[in-house]
Amino acid sequence: MQVKIHPKNTFTIIMVVGFLYLAYLIFFESGDGMPEIDVDLKDVISYAVLAIEMGGHAVMKVNEEKSLNAAAKGLTDEGKEELLTRADLISNHLILDILQRFPRLQIVSEEKASEFSEKEVEPYRSDNYAVWQSVKEILDKIPSRRLQLSDVRVFVDPLDATQEFTEGLTEYVTVMACIVVDAEPIFGAIYRPFYNETVFGLQGFGVVTSDGKKITPVDESKTDKKVVVSRSHAGKVKEVVEKVYGDKMSIEAAGGSGYKTLRLVNGTAELYLHTTAIKKWDTCAGDAILRTMGGAMLDLEGEPLRYSSQDPILNKKGLIGTVRNPYTYFKKFQGIKLL
Repeated sequence: MQVKIHPKNTFTIIMVVGFLYLAYLIFFESGDGMPEIDVDLKDVISYAVLAIEMGGHAVMKVNEEKSLNAAAKGLTDEGKEELLTRADLISNHLILDILQRFPRLQIVSEEKASEFSEKEVEPYRSDNYAVWQSVKEILDKIPSRRLQLSDVRVFVDPLDATQEFTEGLTEYVTVMACIVVDAEPIFGAIYRPFYNETVFGLQGFGVVTSDGKKITPVDESKTDKKVVVSRSHAGKVKEVVEKVYGDKMSIEAAGGSGYKTLRLVNGTAELYLHTTAIKKWDTCAGDAILRTMGGAMLDLEGEPLRYSSQDPILNKKGLIGTVRNPYTYFKKFQGIKLL
């Protein structure tokens, strides 16, 4: 028996096989059953800055209500109660809502998803356009760079210095976001909601304020000879600093990793020293900004902090941060028991 193949049927079969093969390549050869998504880093940065400013505005609104509902969410490694407030949760809700517009974006946040409904959060949501306009012109100057979304992680701290926030010490409060590519923090943004100040830095672009001012390291001779340390263990660090510098360097206890980083950026402190464990959402944004300025955060074994999914979230090795010559400063403390 002779079988005749109709040209139209042949074409249909070829098309079906072709689509099936393409689907196989996309959903199976890609490794996780989903196609890769290509994004512009500039877009992720823009949403990250919008997100922390939106979260920061919510923090101020909650503060005005004088109803923080502070509660302990556990103990720190030093055995101190770690507080959580409505402001933390509402800020986190708004930030995640904005960043999750990127499907499959890896977000690492200090807080878990809140149980607040959209209706409960809506009164704290600022007008997106007004918030966006405050930084749009500066962000428009950032060059485009294409990335695979699977290579990008965003670290978020929806309210840094919660303890100080509950004490009314709002000068220490910041909201932070950091973009990581291949374990390295390449972009960081720190927003001080009670002062309406945002500082952000991108490697290869520089450090800029939300009003467009470029920031470069203050000359070493004009930088205050001061070490900023955590309020919770200033005494121990003071002993260490006195051993290394004598009376040539003073100590200032302050709240919040973001705030302490900004003190290095504006030249009112020379070093940021932390001798106990610290979470990487506390350090990522500041680390990115310091690296952009030529400095870094190193752990107290002299290694740069890493932020990949394989690296632990908790850095148990302390840190030393500076806008210049981080290894030179590290060597001064090398050999001294800090941890």
